[in-house]
Amino acid sequence: MTYVVKYSQWGGPSVLHVEQENARAPGAGEVLIKQDAIGVNFVDTMFRDGTFKIGLPAVAGVEGAGTVEAIGKGVSHFAVGDRVAYFFAPGSYATSRVVNEDVLVKLPDDVSTETAATLLTKGLTAWMAINAMAKPSGSDIVLVQGATGGVGNLLARWLRARGFTVIGTGSRHKLPALREVVDHAFAYDTAGLEDHIRRLAPNGVDIVYELVGATTFATTLSAIRDGGTIAVIGAASGGAAIDEAGLSRRGIRLVRGSTGQHVTKDNLQAAADAVFAAWRTGVFGAVTARKYPLSEAQQAHADILERRNNGPMVLVP
Repeated sequence: MTYVVKYSQWGGPSVLHVEQENARAPGAGEVLIKQDAIGVNFVDTMFRDGTFKIGLPAVAGVEGAGTVEAIGKGVSHFAVGDRVAYFFAPGSYATSRVVNEDVLVKLPDDVSTETAATLLTKGLTAWMAINAMAKPSGSDIVLVQGATGGVGNLLARWLRARGFTVIGTGSRHKLPALREVVDHAFAYDTAGLEDHIRRLAPNGVDIVYELVGATTFATTLSAIRDGGTIAVIGAASGGAAIDEAGLSRRGIRLVRGSTGQHVTKDNLQAAADAVFAAWRTGVFGAVTARKYPLSEAQQAHADILERRNNGPMVLVP
């Protein structure tokens, strides 16, 4: 038997309910995992509220880590007892589950399953932003819109560790912590924000990583130089109306994409190893998560909705 957190209709956190199900054996190419930790990500709330439509009823969540309990026919890269993690396989809010082996990464001995569930999805998204979407080089000045969020914080840290000048924006109450992460930190509502950025980059910044959307995109347009790159990774405040013809006239490259488009079975382990290496050398600072029992998934989602979370979150079966 396995316990899962399911929802049968779109809505707020209250639509999440714990149910008991029969655990199935893994089929060909599949692996059964006993989960130790389950990552809680903002995207989970977007599936739950219907922003992203999937078939209902559905088990919430996309990320988890644990130990292989059984393997199906043809599985060649994993064995019973291996510690593994995955970053995007819908249905993660469960005590145990079956996944395809193609989505799994093996964990190094020094990476706990809790650390993996805390870090992997956000870290791989940051890896994608730097290595696939917009590749900074030389003396580039980079603006991270949403640098106090889970992905934005890791991205800003990684960029700065690579020697780029990083300007970060975020929530005012998180500004003191952000100042430790970036070269120049500003709250979203800073008066004359565009002027502040232009004083730091008179010709405009070279790259903007946009993780917020509607409420920050006007600043993004003001800050980016002609010929620069805007990488749209997320839209926490809703999607922005984008005049792509206007961007084209300025020679601005607009790129969009999801982690799943750029992190595939062919490069997944290498990308994950890069994330773990950055964590190991302290690039991401202290990576600790607020823990909730699996039965308190409703509360975890409510805390995201009310902005009570201050850092990563995991569910513990």
